[in-house]
Amino acid sequence: MIGAEAKAVLSILLLSCSLRSLGILAGGEFSLPADRPSYRVDDQGRYEFVGALEISSDGALYIGSATALSRNWVLTAGHNIDLDDNGLVDQGLDIQFHLPRFGSYMASSFSIHPDFSGFGNPSIENDLSLIYFDDPLPELVFPSLGGGVSLGDVGTLVGFGRSGYGSYGYTTEASLTDRRFGFNVIDELDNLFRYDFDSPSSGSGLGNDLETIIGPGDSGGALLVSDSLVGVNTFTEGYGGRFGDYGGGVPLNGQWDWIQGVTGLTVPEPSSILLLMIGFAGVISYRRTLRRN
Repeated sequence: MIGAEAKAVLSILLLSCSLRSLGILAGGEFSLPADRPSYRVDDQGRYEFVGALEISSDGALYIGSATALSRNWVLTAGHNIDLDDNGLVDQGLDIQFHLPRFGSYMASSFSIHPDFSGFGNPSIENDLSLIYFDDPLPELVFPSLGGGVSLGDVGTLVGFGRSGYGSYGYTTEASLTDRRFGFNVIDELDNLFRYDFDSPSSGSGLGNDLETIIGPGDSGGALLVSDSLVGVNTFTEGYGGRFGDYGGGVPLNGQWDWIQGVTGLTVPEPSSILLLMIGFAGVISYRRTLRRN
């Protein structure tokens, strides 16, 4: 949680930059196993249910990420539809949901979490929103719903945000076309989840070609454990995509009743979802300076 007094001294990084280029951070440029931003692209469509949001608000364009729950409903970060941080859907908001290989789809309506009052206003909890589409999305392989994240889980992070190298940070812009993914271990869990971006030299991460952190434009993207959607990526803390930075977001453990109430979707009981989980463990440390992504 971040207090109002701390918010005044934070360097807040908007969820997106321009409409030009690439998401998820690669490892060290010269570390082994070899890694680079292009290696993290989901070119097989494994995570086809995660799309890019092209957000138009007050004459400006932004990029965010979101996860399709069904052919009519998409889940994303609350601050993707509340750019002025007052806890309300922005007036005159237009959003297109881009799904590589399928096309783009215009959003029809928006529902922001009732307990979200704006990013860092005074907290960053409950940073969630749902987007409805009158014209159905294509038939996708949607993620399993109803699951929750646990401390020590290895999560898959998916989004369309900025990328680069853990050695020195961002080297690309956000994109509507390049969906990236990587992995990290959940190190802290309460009303938010957090994980550290470990250097391969630390000996405590998942490896140079696996470990990652989100970047600007990844906000609203998926945190998955196996094929189960368990969280929404919303923020980073640190120096801009470098080793030692922290990332995190909103766990869905206690949010499924709200999601089901708004969407009408059938959400399985968590006990049945747990049978599908697959994971492995790691060790993490951290340092912080908060940003939204």
